[in-house]
Amino acid sequence: MKSKTSVTPHPDRALPAAKWLPILDAAGLTPQSLADAKTPHARAIKLGQWLSAKVGRELRVCIRGRNGKAVLRVIGARANEKRYYVEITWDRAQKPAPPKALKGSVSKPKKKEKSSGKHKAVTKPAGKHKSGGNEEEW
Repeated sequence: MKSKTSVTPHPDRALPAAKWLPILDAAGLTPQSLADAKTPHARAIKLGQWLSAKVGRELRVCIRGRNGKAVLRVIGARANEKRYYVEITWDRAQKPAPPKALKGSVSKPKKKEKSSGKHKAVTKPAGKHKSGGNEEEW
């Protein structure tokens, strides 16, 4: 069963169940069901069964102060072989705090007025007026 993932799998990083044995042994995470297996091939089969039950589960991790989530993924290989890898997605870093206000007043830059000739009102030159008021003739 293949897991759905939006991230492109890395087949070069995926390992078959047999290659996961030394990694899990070193971490102390070897399942108890492997104690009954007598041969390395039987151990690999048991470990593959154990891993396939854990595919797609999310686990919170904290590595070197970074938080995130780890998900066990599987990809198919030749001859119905399954290869497993861990996909880690890091949480977003906290947004940096805004800088502290400087002492004194901070002047804001002045806005420049737009000088496009399209919207200017057309004015007539000032003429000589004899009296104030309306100059229309009725």
